[in-house]
Amino acid sequence: MNRDEINKLFGVTDRQLDTMAEEYENGTWKGHVGTIRPGRPRMFEEELETISFRIPKSRVREIDRSAKEHGESRSQFLRRTIDQALPA
Repeated sequence: MNRDEINKLFGVTDRQLDTMAEEYENGTWKGHVGTIRPGRPRMFEEELETISFRIPKSRVREIDRSAKEHGESRSQFLRRTIDQALPA
């Protein structure tokens, strides 16, 4: 997920985030953070499972190139690609 997609998901713009950050740093922010949970945020409601398989290095390079073009990590790219290939 790239920055614009995340902003859209949360209904904010970069300008709004910059304003909030400035207010927070100045001690004038009126918002609230909510519950803070240590560690990475969950991406899915269900438990995740790691899978592993071997492919030629040339394909890995292509995956990495495509992921970079989309502003994604290799894992994000693969999850998105699989989601597009499988029925909902």
